[in-house]
Amino acid sequence: MNGHGERPGRADDVVAIAGLTARYALVVDDHDMDGLADLYAPDAKLVGLSGTLHGRDAIVAYVRSTLETYDGASIHTPHPGVVDFTGENTARGVVPSHVEYAQGGVQYVLALRYHDRYVRSDDGWRFAERRLEVRYAVPVHHYGTVLTNLTSSEV
Repeated sequence: MNGHGERPGRADDVVAIAGLTARYALVVDDHDMDGLADLYAPDAKLVGLSGTLHGRDAIVAYVRSTLETYDGASIHTPHPGVVDFTGENTARGVVPSHVEYAQGGVQYVLALRYHDRYVRSDDGWRFAERRLEVRYAVPVHHYGTVLTNLTSSEV
């Protein structure tokens, strides 16, 4: 154990979890649903704007249907987050992110935080749960003023 109560080598786990969150952005933007499924534990949960989904297949179906509503490409950009280990093979984290996409002829920018739970299996670290916290979603022509116009309930 080190001075923070973590076992030596935890840095490798942090790097692996950061890779998991980065890979999520890539597979979603590439519409790689097999790759997306591989990032989730079989019994994973996704808590999104339209409710809670249970299981890898339901999550993939939801993401696929969401992407079908976009006019073209999406750009998911995860930012450095935090990871706290809750056990030898479990952790939780928060990943701030931005998403750019277009729907109905309007281009949007979205700021969110993923509140994650991770689990390590023989195949490596996977999402056990992702909970989306949307900070804002605005058409790009409002992007320059979004932070000064948010109410306290929107932040």
